Amino acid sequence: MLYQNRFYSIVVCLIFLIMAGSQAWSQEKSQNEYWGFGITPQYDIPAFKFNDRFAGGPNLGLRFSYVKNEITYEIICFYSIFSHGKIEDETFLWNIDGQYHTSPEASSKYMSGGMLGILKKPFRRKIGPLSPYWSTGAGFVYFKHQINDLIFPGQTILPIDPTFTFSPEEEIQTAFNINFGGGFRYSITQQLKADLNLRYNFLFAYLRPMEAWLLEKVSPMQSLGIGIDLTYYFTK
Repeated sequence: MLYQNRFYSIVVCLIFLIMAGSQAWSQEKSQNEYWGFGITPQYDIPAFKFNDRFAGGPNLGLRFSYVKNEITYEIICFYSIFSHGKIEDETFLWNIDGQYHTSPEASSKYMSGGMLGILKKPFRRKIGPLSPYWSTGAGFVYFKHQINDLIFPGQTILPIDPTFTFSPEEEIQTAFNINFGGGFRYSITQQLKADLNLRYNFLFAYLRPMEAWLLEKVSPMQSLGIGIDLTYYFTK
């Protein structure tokens, strides 16, 4: 089902980007008004309590950019995945034998996708060939959090049975995202631009607490994205 949702999301994003590009193409442009398509590869690093669950993972997106009077308006469709959650190596204290135990077959994964609107406004001064800017944005994110094969810590018979595990668990939510950040833009050619950017995200959702593993509830879910965006602009 997740792959189906992912496929439909990509199709909708592509249709939206094509429609947006066609609309921009059909309008008469001045020299300070142009548009482009690009890709947004980045690496996401969970922050605060979210970092107790995952170390991070890749994020890949498609982007439509519209520039007017040096202000950039962007629509980003993205997909991100965090594998090998830290719960796989966490221990819990089993009261029956007083020992700490891991779940050797445990697996944890976090997958997300969504659409964001971003505004980028440049600062007045350049730093050599680099044009610094600040950014802010908002959007919606769909995510799925999976945990499999965690040993059930409520067992009461010695020795502990590593095959007595929880049923597979899933948390699925759609939530609101706001973000802010900044970066530097570099012109590779007149049409091709590269953005080195940082984006800090607040996702207004939660991951439930896991008391046996001393993991607190995560809310809001915060992360830092570091990436290099490449955009080809269609100019006069």
